[in-house]
Amino acid sequence: MLKLAAIGLGSRASHVIHAMKQIAPDLHITAIADPNDEAVMHRLAQFDPRLDSDDMEFYAEADELIEHADAFDGVIIGTHCNLHTPMACKVAPTGLPLFLEKPVAVTPDQLSQLADAFRGREQSVLISFPLAATPLFKAVHEIVRSGRLGTINQIQANCNVSYGGCYYGQWYREYDEVGGLWLQKATHDFDYLTRLIDRRPLMIAATTSQMIYGGDMLHNLKCSQCDKAQTCIESHVNHVKAGVNPSMGKTADDPDHWCCFSEEIKNQDAGSALIMYEGGAHVVYAQNFVSRRGAGKRGAVITGHNASLEFDWVTEKIIVHDHFAVRDDVIDIKTTSGHAGGDHVLAENFINIMRGRGGAMCDLTDGIRSVTMCLAARQSAYDRQFVPIVPPGVDAQSLPQPVLASEVPV
Repeated sequence: MLKLAAIGLGSRASHVIHAMKQIAPDLHITAIADPNDEAVMHRLAQFDPRLDSDDMEFYAEADELIEHADAFDGVIIGTHCNLHTPMACKVAPTGLPLFLEKPVAVTPDQLSQLADAFRGREQSVLISFPLAATPLFKAVHEIVRSGRLGTINQIQANCNVSYGGCYYGQWYREYDEVGGLWLQKATHDFDYLTRLIDRRPLMIAATTSQMIYGGDMLHNLKCSQCDKAQTCIESHVNHVKAGVNPSMGKTADDPDHWCCFSEEIKNQDAGSALIMYEGGAHVVYAQNFVSRRGAGKRGAVITGHNASLEFDWVTEKIIVHDHFAVRDDVIDIKTTSGHAGGDHVLAENFINIMRGRGGAMCDLTDGIRSVTMCLAARQSAYDRQFVPIVPPGVDAQSLPQPVLASEVPV
């Protein structure tokens, strides 16, 4: 029997545990540290009605749970984002396998603390990067590695989030807790893009827009309490009429939400970045959080000398366009489980780690690199200049400089 402990058990961690139990029926959640045990049991029961709370120990604090670490085979951390690093650092001395939600940190200081806590044991920490684990990405990665595209000089990537309302109407709008939307969404995208380029990211230039969300409304105003609900385009009333994804609210059954035009909202509603890699290739990346319904899109166009490849997780389609042959290949990859099949791959990987069968496919090194890039993007958007991407503990002067094309002065 595998014994799993959970520190913070929100909806995301509950979903991952459900995927683990489908793969390993002998997995049991034996301890949970979460101040709201009633909400925890409600979430778990949605995934597995057979769960018996008598088999679990509930703790109000993570420190109490960790005192019994020798009774567990692994730990999952599903707290709010600003607690990922502090909780992971508490788990580190136990040596237990850890499933850690992204982003792994939300500040440079947290990133350094995390790197120090797990130095030399990065592969014992599995980061929740399901995009990199999806069958679609694996197929794209295989084509890129085959050399069919030839020398790759650029990737154009996008993330148009059709469910982006959650970042303005739910707890994700609390900037100090989530660290902003580079860390929330680009952390996935920067990870898979760097895997495709397979080179060290050197510097980044970024910019953001906040032209839609935010404003002058009270921060604690709920949509149902507002006298503008009948006319506001973002109200739960008009979302239902328009058939918009109910992500601004908690669920379809409870579409009420905080006002997305709050005076305290800091999250951008769009962001763009230019990333330069060792060897000369670069990535152009754009994220947008006001897209809705069929405008949702997430994927990239990879341009090589011999061919171009485009893919999209929304359509689950890959298209390869040969540049010097009369041939276009279309590949459909259909999945049914969460995150386009990535959640179950991660769940199986963590089960194997707990059983001593190998390390993490997306380990802490990947998580730290991604957050380093996101923090650099955030800083660049603030400073309005290129910012070097320097991992914690590394001297910036020791890193290679970008290879730039020769320029003719104007």
